Amino acid sequence: MAPRPEPDAPAPDFTLLDTEARPVTLSGQRGKIVVLVFYRADWSPVCTNELTLLQETLDEIRRHDAVVLGVSVDGHWSHRAWARQQRITFPLLSDFWPHGEVARRYGVFREQDGTSERALFFVDREGTVRDVWVAEDPDIAPGLNLIFDTLERLAPVPGEAPHA
Repeated sequence: MAPRPEPDAPAPDFTLLDTEARPVTLSGQRGKIVVLVFYRADWSPVCTNELTLLQETLDEIRRHDAVVLGVSVDGHWSHRAWARQQRITFPLLSDFWPHGEVARRYGVFREQDGTSERALFFVDREGTVRDVWVAEDPDIAPGLNLIFDTLERLAPVPGEAPHA
């Protein structure tokens, strides 16, 4: 497994399939802030809560000129069914085959169970990692304050007071 990219390092590029089996590349997101969300599995309670909260705050995330890309080792068919059930509209990307290759490149693949760590990578408009968060306990999702504090540091919304 590759070492985890640290802040100020280039974000490893990748191409993964979304829920409709369309290829999505990280480099194709240049010009936007990317919140790269590695999560363990579709249909799990913690991941459902985490990604549903991201969906509920997606408009606020977009105000920071940011996009969310969810990545797990599930196949695109599972992503499609789960996204429809949860009404998730941001891309869910399948790191299914080769199994966990992108999670490995980001240093967050869990060999013990074949999933990824719960992790966030914040990638700037030029494709550089600016911040990283990896859960000490994969059963605990990040708080929204962590996401919004980082986004406000990377891409403050003009004319708005910082997040309290």
